[in-house]
Amino acid sequence: MIRIVTDSTCEGPADLVAHPCFSFVPLYVMFGKEALRDRVDISTEGFWERLSREPTLPTTAQATPADFAGPFKRFTDQGDEVVACLISSKLSGTYESACIAQASLAGRPISVVDSYNVSIGLGLLVEQAVAVAEAGATRAEIVSRLTALRDRIHVLFVPETLEYLQKGGRIGRAQALAGTLLKLKPLLAIRDGEVGSVARARSKHRALESMLEYLGSEVPERGPGLRLAVVHAGAEAEAAEVAKQMTAQFGSAHIFTDLLGPVIGVHAGPGTIGAAACVGELAGK
Repeated sequence: MIRIVTDSTCEGPADLVAHPCFSFVPLYVMFGKEALRDRVDISTEGFWERLSREPTLPTTAQATPADFAGPFKRFTDQGDEVVACLISSKLSGTYESACIAQASLAGRPISVVDSYNVSIGLGLLVEQAVAVAEAGATRAEIVSRLTALRDRIHVLFVPETLEYLQKGGRIGRAQALAGTLLKLKPLLAIRDGEVGSVARARSKHRALESMLEYLGSEVPERGPGLRLAVVHAGAEAEAAEVAKQMTAQFGSAHIFTDLLGPVIGVHAGPGTIGAAACVGELAGK
């Protein structure tokens, strides 16, 4: 079997997470000196409940080389191969940790791929990896598929505020907006593996409209071959409306909606909504 390993910043549909070849390595959420493994020691729902009552913003920490070495060794000891597809190296040192773990297990069938993405963008990419692995692709073929598709995934998101991204140091190319937004709502994108600004609007409603308009212009393809995704941080009704509009706009019913997980939630903040599209059909679909 080829094991598809990702990290806990990956948001994906339930059938992906339950697939036998799928596994993830957790990053860490730090409430003061308390280190919690993302989605292991603290659930997504539990994180958002705790965040609402914590007086100070938690911090995050990357997965360590040892965190990856364990499953890498276990899987390859069993005779399996590994493809690890991970959060952008420009957003976390997690990818570098996986590379160190791979080097420590030299000669074993392990490949590590920088997704240039995060959250639902990473989820869409991992979904592709699982599909082609299930279809019988080799490890080299899976890596080739991932590197070809990672630039064809488009992720946009609208945070309530840039405050969380600023405090977490993940604002990237959107830094220029920080002092000028006032009450404007930013539209941000993952570009070249980091956060960049796209536009700003006077209301969240208009920012979400702009998100769909911009995604439509970035992704001219239409039809059931498109894979779509929506993520939210405690904005379920807005996310459901975005998902409904995306399904109609792109003519594809292949869409999933997920609640934003703890580590990315620390940096994006409550109320965030994101949308993504992947130009590339799943194997066998």
